[in-house]
Formats: sequence, structure tokens, C-alpha cells
Amino acid sequence: MKRTSLLIALVAVALVAGRLPAEDKAPGAHPTPGLPADTTSKPGEKTAPAAAAGARTAEQVQQDLGQTSQELRGVLGSPDVLLDAAKRVEAGPKAVPVLKKMLVLFEELAKVAPDQKADLAGAKLEFLTLLSVFGDAESATSLTTLAKVDGAPGLDAKLAVQVVAWWGNTKDEAIQGKALDEVQKLAKASPKEDSIAQTLMKMSNMGPATPALAERAESIIVSDLTGEMATQVAGEIKGKKKMRDSVGKPVELALTDLEGKAFSTKSWAGKVILVDFWATWCGPCIKELPRVKKAYIDYHAKGLEILGVSCDTDVEALKGFLSKNKDMPWTQLFDAKENPKLEWSPLAKEWGINGIPTMFLIDKKGILRSVEARKDFETEIPKLLEEK
Repeated sequence: MKRTSLLIALVAVALVAGRLPAEDKAPGAHPTPGLPADTTSKPGEKTAPAAAAGARTAEQVQQDLGQTSQELRGVLGSPDVLLDAAKRVEAGPKAVPVLKKMLVLFEELAKVAPDQKADLAGAKLEFLTLLSVFGDAESATSLTTLAKVDGAPGLDAKLAVQVVAWWGNTKDEAIQGKALDEVQKLAKASPKEDSIAQTLMKMSNMGPATPALAERAESIIVSDLTGEMATQVAGEIKGKKKMRDSVGKPVELALTDLEGKAFSTKSWAGKVILVDFWATWCGPCIKELPRVKKAYIDYHAKGLEILGVSCDTDVEALKGFLSKNKDMPWTQLFDAKENPKLEWSPLAKEWGINGIPTMFLIDKKGILRSVEARKDFETEIPKLLEEK
């Protein structure tokens, strides 16, 4: 389970930027927060500007947006639709008309709900970006024109132009490198701008032609940006680099366990260790537990140890879960003192882990052999146990 948005859900970000109806609600079933739900007013309550004669109400436009967004989700069902050239060509005839309809609806909503104008402008920019990736010339021209505007709107448009170049050329290292060059120039000129950090994270996570380009996008955040978002993600980026660089080298994982005792993987010298970063609230983590439990049954007597690293936010929920799962006797690391806000495991932060379950394998010599053990630990554990 990811802590941060993945890409398709960049589309969702754009959709909700205008505070559209949630997907699981029938259109009009609930008023959308922040937008007028009807044309009546109550004592002491501010009312929205009256709609011009013949104009639709904000609620009516929202209903149309909700229905259109459902249609769009059906067309953009996978990141590959945006990032793969052949799939873009195939999906374009369906996607472009829906995206353009969304733009028209944004314009209409902005007129009847001016208090949402800023949010809607951001959503419009996202959709112009998507349309440009699909090759819509009119949208690409609009982005180029917006990029000439001074201030934040112009900066955001400049960044969007580079995102289009990045997503539209996921197999072209040279073009993506030039896009990064341009974003880095903007970063050096405006180091506190969070929108630049956000753009670089999009580039790193979505469609880099090579791992080196993804790493370069992250390095720009660390080296050239000083804003709040850059500061927040810098630790994660450094952790991801640590994870990449540590494979094949000796490692030590140390923290306090659930009983409040200090623990280090060094105490398990000579053992093969499967490390499971997980949480009781994480559906995919729970689905993987039968595999982990079976590995413990099959190999614990032969030298396997399992180490749980809990990313739970509620210690009582964790204890309650373990009390109902007596077949999970292995050590669980969880230290409320080290994690006072109970947001995420300090070890997960240290290693740049933002999605769980994530599993490591450590061999008998304490060397980190895999940070992607989730996919194949059943076959790798017996191999490591046989090593001298």
C-alpha cells in the first residue's frame, strides 16, 4: 500500500482539485464541500453569487463533472495509457474528447463558483498537460502561452511543458535529460517553490527512460530546492538511495521492539532474516501474511528468523492483532518513543520506504541480499540457508 500518490492517481488529483463528487457517491447525493449545494440560504450564512439567467447551478455542473470523471477513469485505466506511445494512440480518440469536456466544465464551474477559481485553475492545468501528452496541438499551444505569464501561473505552466516532454518520451533518454535541464534551471531560480519539487517527484516516479534519470530528478530536489515539500521528501529520497546502495553490503537494523527492549539484527548472526515492513491497516500486507507464516513454519527450525517492522499508527491495534494471530511469534519492532506522532516507522523512513509491504532478505553473514524479497522469498530463503 502506497503512502504517496501514484500516477493514475495523478488523474484523480486533477479530478478532485475542483472538489468533485467522490466516486462512491451518486451524483448529487451529497453536496460537495466548499461549493454551494442549493440556491437557498440560512440566517447568517453567505450565499453564492446568483447564476445568470439560463445558467446552470454549481451543483448541476458538479453532477456533470462527476459523471464525466467516471467516464474518464474508464478510459485512463492504467499509467501505461499515458506513458506508452502505442497505447496513447489507441486511447487518444476516446480520451481527448472527454478531457476537453472536462475543461469546458471547469470553465463553467469557475463562473458560477468563483471561490473555487484557484483550485479549478490547477485542475485545468493538469488536464491541459494530459491533453498535450495525448498530442492535442491546441492544448500544447495553450500551455506554451501560459508559460509566458509572470509569477506562479507561468512557472506552473513551464513545469507542465517539461512534464509533457517527459511523459511523451519515456524511451528517449536525451529528450528527458533536456527536460530535467530546464526544470533544474527553474529550481535554481526559485529554490523554495514546492511546485518544482512536486514536478520532479512526478518525473522520478512516472516514466523515466532510465533509473539514472529518476535518480537525477530526485537529486535536484535534494541539492537545489529548499522549500517545505523538498525538505519533507529529501529524507525519503536519501533513504531510497541508501536502499539501492546497501544491497550486497552488511547491514544492521536496530530499534526497540514491541515490549520496549532494544533489538538489533546483529543478535541473529548466522541466521537468514526475512524483514517484513507491514501494518495491520494495510490490506496487501495482511494478504501476504499466510506466505510469511508458512515460511516461518517451513524454515524457522532450519535457521530462518522473521523480523516484523510495524508501520502501525495504533499500538493497541497492533497488540490486538498479534493476540489473535498466535502463529506470528516473531519479533515486532515498534517504538512509540521513537515515533511520537505514530505516523510511520522510523526504520521505514530511514530506508525510504513509502509503500508496504516491503520485504528484505539478509543472509547469514548479515549482508543485505534483496530489498524486493516479497516477490520470491519462498525460493530465495532455502538457497540462503544452504550457503556456508
